[in-house]
Amino acid sequence: MKRGLKRCMAGCLTAALLLLPLGLSAQPVPEYELKAAFVYNFALFTEWPAELAFEGGAMNICINPMSALRQPLGGLREKSIKGKRIVIRQVDTVGGLRGCQVLFLDSSDRERWSDIRKVLADSSVLTITDDKEIAHDGSIIALSAEQNRIVFDINLRAARQARLVLSSKLLRLARTVQ
Repeated sequence: MKRGLKRCMAGCLTAALLLLPLGLSAQPVPEYELKAAFVYNFALFTEWPAELAFEGGAMNICINPMSALRQPLGGLREKSIKGKRIVIRQVDTVGGLRGCQVLFLDSSDRERWSDIRKVLADSSVLTITDDKEIAHDGSIIALSAEQNRIVFDINLRAARQARLVLSSKLLRLARTVQ
């Protein structure tokens, strides 16, 4: 019973966070801080294949060192996801993607996206982007701003191809699910 209540409370808190308008509080949350919170919640509501090995018991969130989200994601280092400590890895080569469970992509990754897709073809990596071109070309989750809010779209086919299961709670909060 206690576990169910904890899950319910976590789900409600997450739903509130995901639906929070950018300008709701007296101190607006900076866009990239909010996006970092979304990345955390996306990982929290994703199931990876049971046979996937998490190196050193870590959940590796990978990002291009040039990304504006690099610093805000650093704030997640003290958190954990499903008993795994979060490690933020800066990856500047396609070969460095091994061991990533979450990969955030932005416009600085656009030119190498086709190479990244090839490397990740048989991997269980949750790809999240805020770049429209990458979003339309096979990332799993696409973030965008709409009416002073951050919204997201889910490519369920890409998630299934990566052998990832996205929570029904997450699917219900998405603007669109393809």
